[in-house]
Amino acid sequence: MKHLTLFDQLSFYLFIFLLAWIIAYLVGEKFRLKERGIEIFPLILILRTRKANRILDTIAKKTGRILPTVANIFIVLSVGLMVFGAYTLTKNLFYLFYRVEAAVPIFPAVPMITVRESLPYFLVSVAIIIFIHEFAHGIVASHEKVKVKSAGFMFLAIIPGGFVEPDEESFKKAELTKKLRILAAGSSANLVFGLVMILILAAFFPPTGVLIQGVVNDSPAAKAGLQPGDVIKSVYGKPTPNLNIFREIMRDVKVGETVVLEVEFKNGSTSTLKIKTISAPENKSRAIIGIYPSDYIKITPLYLTIFWVQLWSISIAIINMLPIYPLDGGSFVYYLLEKYFKKHAKTLKIIISIVFVALLGLNIALTFLRFGFISI
Repeated sequence: MKHLTLFDQLSFYLFIFLLAWIIAYLVGEKFRLKERGIEIFPLILILRTRKANRILDTIAKKTGRILPTVANIFIVLSVGLMVFGAYTLTKNLFYLFYRVEAAVPIFPAVPMITVRESLPYFLVSVAIIIFIHEFAHGIVASHEKVKVKSAGFMFLAIIPGGFVEPDEESFKKAELTKKLRILAAGSSANLVFGLVMILILAAFFPPTGVLIQGVVNDSPAAKAGLQPGDVIKSVYGKPTPNLNIFREIMRDVKVGETVVLEVEFKNGSTSTLKIKTISAPENKSRAIIGIYPSDYIKITPLYLTIFWVQLWSISIAIINMLPIYPLDGGSFVYYLLEKYFKKHAKTLKIIISIVFVALLGLNIALTFLRFGFISI
């Protein structure tokens, strides 16, 4: 397919992908796979299994002593996620209007459109996130004696995951606290998992040098041939595994002194460079060579997988707890409104959802206006 354009190749793969789903759907209808717990819809495959329900019940029973405490903590975490999400979106919207350089781009994750280079890691992340999210709901629901109608595994287009479907009537009859615990479990579990991934990154992927992110024009570093992407491995023969150690060494260097750097260039070669320092513009007594340094971490497929898993876990946890119906955050707020505002609950639910949809939508719209089309 080398002679085909990228658009032609993508069109061909899309055609094969859709054809495969059509065939799968027809096979499901022909052999009545629904009777065996396999439901196939356009771009959705659902595998219902009683084993999943039994697993949820078993975990709920074995964790019965600590689960109520954990579930209550989840409620607190969920409220925190909701407040943090509202604050972050509001602040970022202000930045997008008045301080673009401080704003964070916010855009929807759409495979093959806004998610391209990181697509494999995105798919792995979403599969893990959905599994953790849904089964956290299910375990808490099982403990709270809310009937789980069905559970199992699913494919949404090309994204695998799990699902838990509580019985609607059983859920509605549950006490408010039980409802909140169940609703809070999914996003809170995603948040905790994401934080654990951050700890793993810090513990097993420490910095191994000082990355040069930028070089000041006409500085000693620029004249010596240093470029963004190069890595400083040592100064005067003293290893610099991270930015803090590099800065500690440089504090003792005098203005006009020649420092000896061992540098690993971005092409993989290494060399020893001698660079004469100059004084910093803001502090004439501080010696600099004219670089913008940061910690260097060797990027591997395993590192990228863990990095994207933690990023998507935390991001989805925050978004899912926004008070937008039918997200978990929307349902969470609605049941609180129903308790305290009764007949006005539905109206307030709609108003709050509209406000936060607008807030999120403006962040996305202004991201495209300020930064253009973004893909990762």
